[in-house]
Amino acid sequence: AITKRQSARIRKERHAGTKPNDLQLTQEDIIGPEPSQVLIKSKAYQELNCMIGLQEVKDAIKVLMETLKTNFERELAEEPLVEFSLNKVFLGSPGTGKTTIAKLYGEILRDLGLLSNGEVVCKNPADFVGSALGQSEAQTKGILAATVGKVLVIDEAYGLLGGGGVNGSVVDPYKEAVVDTIVAEVQSVPGEDRCVLLLGYKEQMEQMFQNVNPGLSRRFPLSSAFVFEDFDNVALAEILEIKLGKSGFNATEKAKVVALEVLGRARNRPNFGNAGEIDILLDRAKASHQKRLMTGRVNRRTMLEAVDFDAEFDRAEKGDTDINKLFSGDVGRDGLIATLQGYQTRVRQAKELGINSEIPFNFLFRGPPGTGKTTAARKMGKVYCDMGFLDKPEVIEVSATELIGQYVGQTGPKVQKLLDKALGKVLFIDEAYRLASETGSFAREAVDELVDCFTKPRYHQKLIIILAGYVQDINTLLAINPGMSSRFPDSIDFNPLAPSACIQLLTKQMQAHKAKLKGRRIMNLSCLESPTDLFLNNLTKAFEALSQQDSWANARDVKELAKKLFQKFDLSCQELMLTEDLVLATLDDMMKERRGRMDNKKPTAAAEIARAFINAPAVTPPTITTSKVLATCEKEAEEPEESTEDLVHTNVLHGIRDAGVSNEVWEQLQKDREKEIRDEEALRRLKQAQRTAKEADRERIVREILAEEKKRKEIEARKAKLMHMGVCPVGYQWIKQAGGFRCAGGSHWISDGEVDSM
Repeated sequence: AITKRQSARIRKERHAGTKPNDLQLTQEDIIGPEPSQVLIKSKAYQELNCMIGLQEVKDAIKVLMETLKTNFERELAEEPLVEFSLNKVFLGSPGTGKTTIAKLYGEILRDLGLLSNGEVVCKNPADFVGSALGQSEAQTKGILAATVGKVLVIDEAYGLLGGGGVNGSVVDPYKEAVVDTIVAEVQSVPGEDRCVLLLGYKEQMEQMFQNVNPGLSRRFPLSSAFVFEDFDNVALAEILEIKLGKSGFNATEKAKVVALEVLGRARNRPNFGNAGEIDILLDRAKASHQKRLMTGRVNRRTMLEAVDFDAEFDRAEKGDTDINKLFSGDVGRDGLIATLQGYQTRVRQAKELGINSEIPFNFLFRGPPGTGKTTAARKMGKVYCDMGFLDKPEVIEVSATELIGQYVGQTGPKVQKLLDKALGKVLFIDEAYRLASETGSFAREAVDELVDCFTKPRYHQKLIIILAGYVQDINTLLAINPGMSSRFPDSIDFNPLAPSACIQLLTKQMQAHKAKLKGRRIMNLSCLESPTDLFLNNLTKAFEALSQQDSWANARDVKELAKKLFQKFDLSCQELMLTEDLVLATLDDMMKERRGRMDNKKPTAAAEIARAFINAPAVTPPTITTSKVLATCEKEAEEPEESTEDLVHTNVLHGIRDAGVSNEVWEQLQKDREKEIRDEEALRRLKQAQRTAKEADRERIVREILAEEKKRKEIEARKAKLMHMGVCPVGYQWIKQAGGFRCAGGSHWISDGEVDSM
């Protein structure tokens, strides 16, 4: 470096016409130029200071430059230098200028003489990774050797994470070899003629550093990383002005305001592109402008208007956000309408004062099926989108099961993935009570992960989360996890449809069918539109009876009824007459069908145990025992009076009494089996009581249910272990007895302690 500075000085002096001494070394040759003078002349440093935003990064680079000035003075005073590394980590979202700053940083280091070459070389992880063992090391060493004296920029460096067993992933030996080689070759010692910059998103980079060779963290400390924050609205407005000028376009003031509103909604999406998002927005606006230009609807050829940035920029003026209009036709939504109107007023007032509106983003939708919870969620998304809080009024519908993992380490990422997918939208979690009733720790982990994510900046007030289910079930979920209750303070109750509302909805549905046939067929709906008192009374009683069924789905079933009525019309006829008898007969058919389903839905205790036997894990029995059982089954199967199901009942419910089992043991086994059936029935009655209990008694009942379910889960887990281990070679079910378990045949008994130690 000294001789290079000397030769450069001598060439410059000779070009100026002087005769320098070739054997003389000046102060500047030995320790380099005075940093402050170099920075004044550095185009890269000037360009850095002119960039919009990035104040934290600029301050960090200024500190580094001041350190160089201090070292220059300490060098002259023959004092120890302040040691620092040129290698850095750049953390930030897309479009925040990481790559641009990396190039300017390299040019500044070159101007200061800290690097012998100063050329900036950009690579990505794929350039380092080989396709065979040993190839990754060779490629990495080759790149590092070729960039001595230069700035090596590794963009999206988190791509070097080779799994490391994170979330059950498999280790990638090729990527792991790249990191190990970088750790070995890059020492990050003062005076090293090399600068390596690792660029990437903050979360992914932090995860990578936690799961790769620890030496990487010592060579590239995250504590001294340059953090690139997202641009605020002021910075985005400046960038928009600059990009408009460079593209040869301009925009009206209204268009600029609309553009910033679109960018504000886009922030709620994952990986907001910052300056890159402006490029996407301008491309879309210019395409819209060109389309309008072709149709002659453009005033000025180079002037972008608000409609180019957002086709529905005037949605508020057009009345799309009129909540009364939005919910017109919905029954029993007065409370929700008033709530949303209050939010609108609050947001408008908060904007005028320049403060946070503090409206809620997490809701509980409590009510039975078919009461319009999903439809209300879509309309709520529309309202929030028009207020500027969501990017799209889209609803992501999932069930609680989709949040729960199947192995250790899967649940957390699964929950986060769903939340990422729903950013800027509405996440509707149906049957949320399953998060409380699912067995195992994975359901609890899903609840804990949800509670934790609510307060993270990545998700806070960037999406609407709705938990839906029955009133009692939702209350049970909140009782299990108090953290959920505090994060879902707002509940909206959806009451079952009254018979009058069902009749009203049925009439509207049939009128909708009538409208589709207008001009082609005549549909007479007078029996519904002007019903007689007798028919109205019969219709009311029919809907009352249907609503008592557990499977009644309110509006959903009313729509299904309307569909069945329409299907019974002969469309070849010119006039379609809906009669009272047809409506009542169809309702009666629906009632009979539902009752039949409910009768089949309630199996006997024998069927429950038989089903458990059928679904139990297969156990391979000893040859001699298997032959005996198969022979028995074959013999009994030949008898036409008994079916296979009867055999299952005989074998499992009553069991084949093994030889040598005493009467006393067998009688006790039957009593214990009957006790299990009684306990199951008692739990079922307790759950029914919970649905109708008063608020004061509900908490006590919930505690009793939870305690009983916990006890039953422990017993079932032990039974499953015994079945899996094949302790009973015939594969009989196990019956809980005092102090242990006995197989249904009676000959095998094992204590609780022995089960736990297995």
